[in-house]
Amino acid sequence: MKKILGIIVLSLLLSGNVYSAAIGDDLFKRSIFEKAGDALDDLNPLNYFKKRKKCQAQADRADTVADGKNYYKHCMSRG
Repeated sequence: MKKILGIIVLSLLLSGNVYSAAIGDDLFKRSIFEKAGDALDDLNPLNYFKKRKKCQAQADRADTVADGKNYYKHCMSRG
């Protein structure tokens, strides 16, 4: 019983590290200027209105009002 429990715990610990390299590599490869450019793009009002128009158009095509609201909310919150 202890061996089975040990195998399960060990496999869970090792399975969590599978995707860590893929996520971390992208963060370190980008220069500080690219990161700053992304931050400035988020602050630009013209980009906000383009994003808002795109999200609203997709939300209007949703099956229900609740689905549309949820889609719009998530669309506007992600970068």
